[in-house]
Amino acid sequence: MKKKSSKNISKIKTLSSFKGVPFNDTLESFLDTHQISEDVECYQLLFCPYGNGTSFADLNKIEFSSRVVILNIMDSLIDQYDNLDIEQITQFCKNHSEHNFIIFNIHLDLQQQFNIPNLYFDTIIPTSYASKFFPVEKKEISNRWISLNRNTKLHKVLAVCYLLSKDYYRNGDISFKMDVQTLSRFHQYKNIAKVATLSNELKRNLMKGFIRFKEKDFNLLSIDDFAKSDDRVADNYNTNIKPVYENIGIEIIPGSIFFEKSPLLSEKELQPIYGQNFPIYLNGPGMVKGIKKFLDIDIFDDIIDHSYDEIENPFERLAAAIDRNEDLLNGSTNISELWHDNEKRFKDNIDRVDNFMHDQTCQKTYNHGKIKKALEHFKVSVADKV
Repeated sequence: MKKKSSKNISKIKTLSSFKGVPFNDTLESFLDTHQISEDVECYQLLFCPYGNGTSFADLNKIEFSSRVVILNIMDSLIDQYDNLDIEQITQFCKNHSEHNFIIFNIHLDLQQQFNIPNLYFDTIIPTSYASKFFPVEKKEISNRWISLNRNTKLHKVLAVCYLLSKDYYRNGDISFKMDVQTLSRFHQYKNIAKVATLSNELKRNLMKGFIRFKEKDFNLLSIDDFAKSDDRVADNYNTNIKPVYENIGIEIIPGSIFFEKSPLLSEKELQPIYGQNFPIYLNGPGMVKGIKKFLDIDIFDDIIDHSYDEIENPFERLAAAIDRNEDLLNGSTNISELWHDNEKRFKDNIDRVDNFMHDQTCQKTYNHGKIKKALEHFKVSVADKV
């Protein structure tokens, strides 16, 4: 990143990234067009718990010099077991109590999870995708549904097992990397014991589905894998995922996070927009409300029963998301007719998200407003340059 040296202009340093998720010039364009009342340090980094990014352990080694520090963070603030790193974030702020931190990230409404005086969270548009997502051209839409699962995170295994417990399980196509040991790892998910227990009925359903899961007794969809550190997510969508969407109208979307209260926005939630599928989100509570507000999209709440979005108990939320939309999943609804009746709404969503992701004027207006609000939270005066 080009460094800024003028008075009151912050230095922007990129600590880590990778080819598939490049940083755009969000912070630079803001500082080029605004005058701020004091020096603010800006760091951009890929936070990743799997060893190929920058973590809070690395950030703790930095000797910050400014009163206010901006951390523009790609990816999630979770560990490898999907636990939000509340302890690490809290300790980091305590270790640097003389500084105030603004963290931009892809968690929606994360600010409500913390009460730390020197910490402010918000979400800006984090990247300009060099590769573009392209809309799917639908062909003879069937009454089938699809659920794409790239890995064996616990909530994805639970979702698949619950779906397999239903009589209509053969009406769906599921991609998955088989790992029957995942269900034995409950102890690694910190919040499960805190927030909920499994009802006897849900236990029975999960066991019924797990038998089918273990025996691979379902429509296992094979999708070519991609190396996230090398490939772009839009390229993966266009090459590997877009073709399987052509005859599908309903998608169950297991996000990257589920047991934490802060939903997480990623490419998984963008794909169904360009795939033009009615979405059922398996994510943190508030995902439906959050994505509707953040992307200003139609989430088809007159068709999909999204009332599950308000349920804090993750197991009850999982069951409700599926059970309350059974008529759309069991083959009894003419999905093709329903889709064509709402085709314009899908097209409008694509237009809105295209503007959000690729229109620089739209991005700057949105991002600059968020950055200004964050700086003013810590009493940094901001004015437009004349």
